Amino acid sequence: MTVDVAGLIRASDELNSAIILGRSWAQALEQLATAAGAKAVCFSRSTETDLRMLPSLGLAEPYQDIRSRRTPPYSSKVLILNSNAKGFVSDGHARIRERLERERFFREYMKPIADVPYRASASLLGPRDSTGLKLSFWRGDKEGAFDARDVERLNSVLPSIRSSAQLAVFGLGQQAREQSVLFRRRGEFMFDIDFAGRPTEAGAQDIVAHGDPLSILRGRLVCAMAAEQRQLEAVIARAVAPDPVAGATRLTRRRDGAPFFLMVTPIRGDAVDVMAPVAAIGVLIDPSRKSQLDPAILQRVQMAAGLTDRETTVAGLISAGLSIAAIADHVGVSPGTARNHLKAAMQKCGVHSQVELAAFVSRFEG
Repeated sequence: MTVDVAGLIRASDELNSAIILGRSWAQALEQLATAAGAKAVCFSRSTETDLRMLPSLGLAEPYQDIRSRRTPPYSSKVLILNSNAKGFVSDGHARIRERLERERFFREYMKPIADVPYRASASLLGPRDSTGLKLSFWRGDKEGAFDARDVERLNSVLPSIRSSAQLAVFGLGQQAREQSVLFRRRGEFMFDIDFAGRPTEAGAQDIVAHGDPLSILRGRLVCAMAAEQRQLEAVIARAVAPDPVAGATRLTRRRDGAPFFLMVTPIRGDAVDVMAPVAAIGVLIDPSRKSQLDPAILQRVQMAAGLTDRETTVAGLISAGLSIAAIADHVGVSPGTARNHLKAAMQKCGVHSQVELAAFVSRFEG
């Protein structure tokens, strides 16, 4: 099998168009795989025990097996890049093959079942990012290993593909910033979370500076009260999952028992869990802060969505960060009644979560 450089250039152009126009990347991925003489291609990120992919069709089913834990445990030891690699690296070399054969994930799944024993991989964020964003072409036994000439041809178009990846990373980063501004306007404390469910470096610094009820322990987000940790981790895990779901949980400040409300909302978009530098946004809301919402904003929301007075009040209080229990006390109804008003408001506004309702209300500012 040979690498078609002209075909790779056309596929890279198609990828750029998909990114700019917000289309699916599927067609560009198939074109990339065909031009490389490969069974499949994927963009990926990984940690020591987790793998995220945006795969072409040839890897779609194997990737579902990996995500569903129907394979031997994934290990980052099957990565073939080293810290000094400046371009594509092939795993056709004898020393790499020997190392791969020692890894159960490769030996028992990649090779005999998925039939993708040969790869050529490159870092898309620089030679020092061996476990970050990567592009990999995969061949089966029929296609054979990528030889030196194949690697040379792949490297000739790598700058163009890297530009496409950087464009996608920038676009998703911008989307995260736009999503977060809805909450920043109200002065809420916010931080970014990566695809592994950990605060980004900047987010961790902000959390340490903010302190109670959150802190950082070995890069992981922890809360002040141990009894609340499991729910915190569950909310974050759902928000950074391959099919992300927004969620919220109650936290307690250790020093005085004051309640807080943490909302975790995913950044959505094609390839977000692979390309996005930020997978989700955490918003820590202090219910004791008075709502900054102008009554005129709520009036515009009410008119636009056709809400009743009570539904409008509940929507405004949710946007201010109050829990259902706090809203029920504020309005003078039972929690069940408050929840019914909330469900009605969400349905009329066309949203599916409290986070989305808060974002909907914020759109009427200014």
